[in-house]
Amino acid sequence: MRPYRQAVPALGLSLERGTEDVPDDGRSHVVMHGAVVYTSVSEKDALQEYRRLRDHLLPPTNRSVDVRKILEKEVAEQEARRFRADSSRSKRAKALRKGGKGGSGGVG
Repeated sequence: MRPYRQAVPALGLSLERGTEDVPDDGRSHVVMHGAVVYTSVSEKDALQEYRRLRDHLLPPTNRSVDVRKILEKEVAEQEARRFRADSSRSKRAKALRKGGKGGSGGVG
């Protein structure tokens, strides 16, 4: 198995498998400030314990996520990029277009 590490350095908390800080026994280890606090053969169980500790230790935030607002912003940005790209292509096509008799400046 490849070494794996997921961490919240500010909390001194990590989920590790096969790294130099934990035994290379194929198990997943939850580490707190350098000490193994939980070990499991099941990566899912270890991840659940890691998340439980993380959520318990992290301060609550008053920030709420408005998914609809984020998606609307992303869609608007995509539409703006698409508009600029289309405009740019149109200007480039006009600049490269050859005119009729006498070139693009017309006949004098």
